[in-house]
Amino acid sequence: MKNEEFVDDVLRKVGRNVVLFQQLEQLLKYVVANGNFAGFASEIKTVKQEQDNKINKQTMGTLVGQYVENSNPLTEAASLEPEQLDEAYFSFSFRVECDDDYYQSQKEALAQLVSERNDLIHHLLPRFDMSSAKSCEALSQELDEQAEKIRSQIKSVQSIAKALHKGREELGDYLQSEEGKKELELSFLRQSRLVLMLGDIATQMNREDGWALISTAGHIVKRHAPEELEQMKERLGYNSLMKLIQATEIFDVHEEATPKGGARVLYRLKPGWEITST
Repeated sequence: MKNEEFVDDVLRKVGRNVVLFQQLEQLLKYVVANGNFAGFASEIKTVKQEQDNKINKQTMGTLVGQYVENSNPLTEAASLEPEQLDEAYFSFSFRVECDDDYYQSQKEALAQLVSERNDLIHHLLPRFDMSSAKSCEALSQELDEQAEKIRSQIKSVQSIAKALHKGREELGDYLQSEEGKKELELSFLRQSRLVLMLGDIATQMNREDGWALISTAGHIVKRHAPEELEQMKERLGYNSLMKLIQATEIFDVHEEATPKGGARVLYRLKPGWEITST
């Protein structure tokens, strides 16, 4: 083989590896950008777009760090839920469960590839002796070994990306279903301040038999959360505490006769439910 052919062979493999690194980088961007996001319904598209734009500008080293830490067995997913919910709030989190040995091996392998990628892009020429067939052969072998390592990581990240994509599709289908829409509405109701207060009252101010008076709950709510009570119809869609309590599906409601021949309405948390305000 002529020396020019050795040089051409190295150049082809350099180009191949650059493309492989770009493929890996695009997969990392997809997983990092879509693995975690949260926001209110009215802002979720903007939040997601801003997150995508930010991640598209990040270096491969930063992407690798975020990708790897998402599988750190010593790190727990942080809750992004705000204290006050005035509208539906979406939160999506995707984590890879693994043991510490796998986490450490992935961390080292990807860190090494980042170093090799930077060396390939910025520091190859000083050690690329185009006049030496032996140097070209050694570099060609090194590039082949590097390509195999990149392909191995591409395969690994692809499997994660496919699982993430499937999870997002299933979540989207569920949220568009009647069951999903109902569950979303119930979740919003159950996390509203009024329902949290009603849960506290039912737990802390109940009678010996476990029931609490709805009229008592109404007086307490009116005294401590008058604005929420006034805006209940606008925010939650119900014009009475009774209808709100029934809509949540987490309370039992009971009507009993009073000694004077009247009636009073009571409520309590259904068995298995716990709800407290913050």
